[in-house]
Amino acid sequence: MEIFDFSIFPVLETERLRLRQITHEDAPAILALYSNPAVIAYLDINPPIDTTARAIETIDWMNSWYQQGQAVRWAITRKGEDRLLGTVGFHFWERQHRRCDIGYDLLEHEWGKGYATEAAQAVVRWCFLNLNLHRVQADLTEGNLGSEGVLLKIGFKFEGVWRENTFEHGRFVNLRQFGLLRREYLGEEENN
Repeated sequence: MEIFDFSIFPVLETERLRLRQITHEDAPAILALYSNPAVIAYLDINPPIDTTARAIETIDWMNSWYQQGQAVRWAITRKGEDRLLGTVGFHFWERQHRRCDIGYDLLEHEWGKGYATEAAQAVVRWCFLNLNLHRVQADLTEGNLGSEGVLLKIGFKFEGVWRENTFEHGRFVNLRQFGLLRREYLGEEENN
């Protein structure tokens, strides 16, 4: 299998969405996204993204993952519109172990429309087809039922709890771990 070489940023399309590279023009939406207490309730964002300058720094940081060949973070947009609704991507790509983590977030007024599920499903499929992965995984802060629902809808299995694993918002929190194997997702009978 030929592995993605990070030479051209991949643009993904689904039935309703277009996933593209995040740009500085997205700074107002990034600021709105990551300054909303409801959105960041289950994210460890420190220092807070509370200015346009911090939003631009965050965009540059996300794009640096791509430039270093480590990860991709896409802007989620509706087809025919270019306005950022949220972000989705993979990170912690472990080539030797053939696994990565995924993550996603949406502006609060876009919740409940299935966009996170549609975007995450597209990224998972792209990862399995382009990164030679055996496993895609995700962890989330206990209580993040919306994100948990997204993972379960696209076939992830709950695997366990990492007790008090992360310090977020002034307290230690439990992380719930989910995983999806290539053969489960693509229906293949491979075990390599």
